[in-house]
Amino acid sequence: MRILLVVDGSPYSDMAAATLKALQLPTQTRVTVMTVVPEFTFLGGITLDTLRSGASAKKEAQQARAAELVLGPAHLLRESNLKVDNLVRRGNPTEVILKVADEIGASLVVMGAKGLTDPVSFRLGSVAHKVMRQTKANVLLVRKKISTTVKRVLLATDGSQGSDIAAQFLLNLPLPQPSQVILVTVLQSHTASLMKTPTLDLESDRQLLAALQAAEETQARRIIARSQEQLQKRGYQITSVIVRGGAAESILAAAKEHNPDVIALGSRGLTGLESILLGSVAERVARYARCSVLIGRTPT
Repeated sequence: MRILLVVDGSPYSDMAAATLKALQLPTQTRVTVMTVVPEFTFLGGITLDTLRSGASAKKEAQQARAAELVLGPAHLLRESNLKVDNLVRRGNPTEVILKVADEIGASLVVMGAKGLTDPVSFRLGSVAHKVMRQTKANVLLVRKKISTTVKRVLLATDGSQGSDIAAQFLLNLPLPQPSQVILVTVLQSHTASLMKTPTLDLESDRQLLAALQAAEETQARRIIARSQEQLQKRGYQITSVIVRGGAAESILAAAKEHNPDVIALGSRGLTGLESILLGSVAERVARYARCSVLIGRTPT
């Protein structure tokens, strides 16, 4: 497994490194610890450095500070006998992170949910938001300190490819033992019925809605049972929850109740409907969750 850990010296990036260690990754895992020295290019290739006096000396000083910045997280991960590389790059942070993730074939990008320069009021930093939306890799956005090990994960599953990828990623880690996994499946047939069901024949509509809800509940139990079987084989303690409501809101409510260390979900659900009406479920969960969020990337 190849992992890209992005650090910037903020408390959130410190938590990201600690969380990665708390996952107790297999020793064959290779982690690239990277920081990006921001350097933005303007029209005609102009950068601020080209306009500064003594730019060369300042650039060298920046490079030295950046190289020192990655040492702490790298040392922390080497204590777990992981293979660790240090990397310093210059450029637009989002573009560099996406490029390096592709270059090293990262299966997971780990970074703080907020960066050093993001305002306190921001729940999700601008770079984290852009990386989450654009990367081809799975993403772990960290916003909760984990002192020793990951003890509880909430896995939102709907039978889609994205949620299956998130589940498989948990199986591949594997999580430290003993860990509890809370399986959450959200029923949304009532939403579909309000938008798509004709209203001319109310009795017929009621019967159709009842049949739809019963079929959806049956499917939800099958989805839960499949995931539960896979996870129990790894020795995890399983709690299953089936709820009815909006997907993002229901996942966040379940997280508030069960207080997981990490929420895991797919980047896309079964349909694109939510992205039109409510905004991306993964995006809403990543923005408003109180804990870290792992997003399983659906191949495009």
